[in-house]
Amino acid sequence: MITRLLPLLMVMVLATSSFAEDAIVAKVNDAVFTQKDLEAEVDRLIPRMTFHRSVSPEKRKRYYGKALDSLIERELQYQDAKAQNIVVEKEKIDAQLEKFKKRFPSEKEYQAALARENATEDQVRARIEKELLAQAAFARNVTEKAQLSESALKEYYEKNAAKFKEPESVKLRIISTKDEQKAKDILTKIKQGEDFGMLAYTLSEDSYRVKSGDIGYIHKGRMLREIEDSAFKLSPGEVSDIIKADANFFIVRLEDKKPEHQLTFEEAKAKLKNDLEEERVSDLKKKWLDGLRAKAKIEILLKTEAENGDKK
Repeated sequence: MITRLLPLLMVMVLATSSFAEDAIVAKVNDAVFTQKDLEAEVDRLIPRMTFHRSVSPEKRKRYYGKALDSLIERELQYQDAKAQNIVVEKEKIDAQLEKFKKRFPSEKEYQAALARENATEDQVRARIEKELLAQAAFARNVTEKAQLSESALKEYYEKNAAKFKEPESVKLRIISTKDEQKAKDILTKIKQGEDFGMLAYTLSEDSYRVKSGDIGYIHKGRMLREIEDSAFKLSPGEVSDIIKADANFFIVRLEDKKPEHQLTFEEAKAKLKNDLEEERVSDLKKKWLDGLRAKAKIEILLKTEAENGDKK
């Protein structure tokens, strides 16, 4: 979560001045958020490849709901950190401040950015501390509680061993075209000894051509039935006849075949730990924030439009 801090601070300091209104849009207990806070959060949420100033006011409003939720969520986390008497070491704040300052080409430009926003370094430091406190509260209430021991992971694995079976799979190279005669010509070249991968790279009409037709390992149920029926009958090194499927003509070469395999605990452990802990993080975060919201006095003073994705 530390990784989100510097971009957030950049948005705060380099906020668009045309959105500097001080109208109050939300309150969380004693904390107040203004239109300027909201617009800065919208800038953070809009994809970075988008130039903020090219986004119409109407589209910006689509992000208001999500931006308000984000502001409220961080504030609740910060207030919970204060309630739990969590403290962030001065050294951590100093380190983040230095990293932030290094985002500017020079000290002069850093000071100029602060001046444009009528901000002080003490305010930046306070924002850093606030964000680090929110993150510390998240770690204590969510991340740390989500951690699973080796024994817990092993117990889950043993109770759900069937979930860790890898089905039979094949590694394929593929050539596709919409032209049946072209497919026949390619197959002739293959039978004459020309390299399948090179033919795929130069003549195939799908996105895998850039990988010389290599689609990697794939198991049943993950490809067109006509291709699957043919591919699983091949032996390594064999090439299929022309396969017609989904208005295209395919030729496949079997590179390798793996039988069904029961993953050992050691093989499954890393992904299992990641998947289970991600699920626990999601559940714990929801319960924690729902509890904080239930105890807090939250006022939304701005009518928002539903966030409609990334449509322009």
